[in-house]
Amino acid sequence: MTVIRPMPFADASAAQEWLQRVSGDQELAAALAAEAAHRLNRALHAHRTAAGDPHVADADPARAVAIRFGFGTGEEVADGRWRDARELPEAQRRGLLKRDYEAMRPQERIAAVLGGRERVGPHEELILRARGDLDAGRTATAALGLHAGLEALLRGPAAPVASTEAGEALRGRLAEAESIAAAARRSVLAGASDADLDRAALDDALRAAEAAMRQRVLQ
Repeated sequence: MTVIRPMPFADASAAQEWLQRVSGDQELAAALAAEAAHRLNRALHAHRTAAGDPHVADADPARAVAIRFGFGTGEEVADGRWRDARELPEAQRRGLLKRDYEAMRPQERIAAVLGGRERVGPHEELILRARGDLDAGRTATAALGLHAGLEALLRGPAAPVASTEAGEALRGRLAEAESIAAAARRSVLAGASDADLDRAALDDALRAAEAAMRQRVLQ
């Protein structure tokens, strides 16, 4: 999949200088990859809802087989060709995945779930989807999903136990997160759009929910 950013350069040497800068700056490369994923996911979201197909998944740069940055004329890039391009090294590409999934021991958890020793709580899928929605810019949808996920987490059998100081602190964070999610949900139901919502506050609330999920998995 090619995402074209219509950004004209003064000349070929300016374009080459930009490509060199992207190749040597990991933060810039990560920002450009995130921007491309955001644009692509907007198109995928439109297709998913218009076609009524829930199985069209968002794109994640960290899971791409390859990521290339390049430049060319409008005709060249429209045909999938480049004047010049550089591929992001595999280690750098995998480093785009910021969340610490390794800390959740995914292989052990998968084996436990498939073996019937553990079950996936309904709050887990809701919270994971809320993260995907928030990262893709679907803030209103994320608010609704996060509220439902927190409600299932805090009132279900997997509710965190405040038996330690850390557990008490997490319960406090979750109570605040639920308040933020509830306020955002009310705003959405009253007609608020993505831009009307406090994305940073929702991100903090979501981080609290994710911390509770990690604690549950690592117990």
